[in-house]
Amino acid sequence: MRVSSMLTDWVLIARAAHELDQRFAGARVLDAGTLPDGRLALSLRSRGGTSSLAFDVFGSPPIVTVEDADLAIAAEPGFVRKMATTLRGMQVARVTSRRGDRLLRIELQSRSRFGVGDALELYVELVPRFGNVVLVKRGTVVAAAKEFSLAENPARAIGAGLPYALPPLPQPLPKPREPGAVADDASVLDAFAEYRRQRVRSSTTEGVARRRHALLRRLDQRHRKLEAERGALADKRRAVAAREELRAEGEAIFATLHELAEDERADAKDRAAKLFARYKKLTASIPHLDERERALAASIEGVEALRWEAERASDEDVADVESAVAALEPARSAGRAPAKVTRRKRAPLEFRTPAGSRIVVGRSPSENADVTFRVARPDDLWFHAQGIPGAHVVLARDDRTPPPDEDIELAAALAAFHSKARAGGKVPVDYTLRKYVRKQQKAPPGLVWYTQPTTVLVRPASGPSS
Repeated sequence: MRVSSMLTDWVLIARAAHELDQRFAGARVLDAGTLPDGRLALSLRSRGGTSSLAFDVFGSPPIVTVEDADLAIAAEPGFVRKMATTLRGMQVARVTSRRGDRLLRIELQSRSRFGVGDALELYVELVPRFGNVVLVKRGTVVAAAKEFSLAENPARAIGAGLPYALPPLPQPLPKPREPGAVADDASVLDAFAEYRRQRVRSSTTEGVARRRHALLRRLDQRHRKLEAERGALADKRRAVAAREELRAEGEAIFATLHELAEDERADAKDRAAKLFARYKKLTASIPHLDERERALAASIEGVEALRWEAERASDEDVADVESAVAALEPARSAGRAPAKVTRRKRAPLEFRTPAGSRIVVGRSPSENADVTFRVARPDDLWFHAQGIPGAHVVLARDDRTPPPDEDIELAAALAAFHSKARAGGKVPVDYTLRKYVRKQQKAPPGLVWYTQPTTVLVRPASGPSS
């Protein structure tokens, strides 16, 4: 079934009303409120079980769906609270629509133990850009999701205590429906639900793409700042390299003092003293320059690694990279720690070789750290593509015997495949014992130092069968 045109078709709204009437006539309202994504909802118990009728009236376009579960409904003040307290315990009498309009009318009723009945109507106005939900009793508005006056809308006003006026019919009436929009024997409610799922998937994908782009922009900005600082340090390093000229010039001044007139010697001594002071300051700065250059190199390496992580991360791993980038950046306020990412624990990417070895691959910054410092044992082999961003790969054997050469080559090939060089030819990959790997201080998760490596040259492979 197609859903591209159904939301402009009042005939389909009428069919949806018929389906809702068949499904929920006699159903009891358990609760009302907002869902976590902001939609209004009624939780209904009928013969078929508990379902939630959700109204996305402020979406583009507005839509009504049935969720086959008792969703957790969050109570809120205002209209939502009024709707919940008024409708809770009432029964759905029938669901109808208005010919030529995108409007549902849900009639509800209740009866006390003394036989005294009460009746209300819930109008769901599915009008693009002007959607609304209005609770009405005996023709008077009890509450509405969106209230407005005649000054805001000359056609009608919606507010508690005012008479309820139906929205004006669209002019001209829309066509009944485009051929093939929804098959005659298809469920309109199912089509609505599928449309919403498509919209949510599209929105999620676009949202992740925006977050990924923002991450890359932040990393590029930080990279430019670090490179600018490294350029400034290079200028200082050139000045340090030329400091001997300052000392030589100062010594030359003292060596020729006797040739100067008496009134010129004081100025010459002062100039020589300044040259020597500049020389000593530059000499004293060498350890600081060395330390800062090492720190900058590590920071730039970290930014490049996280940029690669942001590019390769799956949608579910983007939040992990965001957390790692936050740890890399200086805190914006004193004492403020980066937010931790709470995520569902997933099984690691793991391979078993015919020889009985186990190979585990990290797919994100936190997984890299987890694979290296939680999964791996001290004498397991640890692999990483040489000198470029890449995943942490661990090769382990349950019996702790040395792995065969073909397993070492496979683990190295996996490390090459899960690295920035995966599209290249042969890739140099380092491996060492895990006990020779240590975390970098004050660095995001997954950034490490390692020693005593052995290097192999392998072609990237995605798995044992590659």
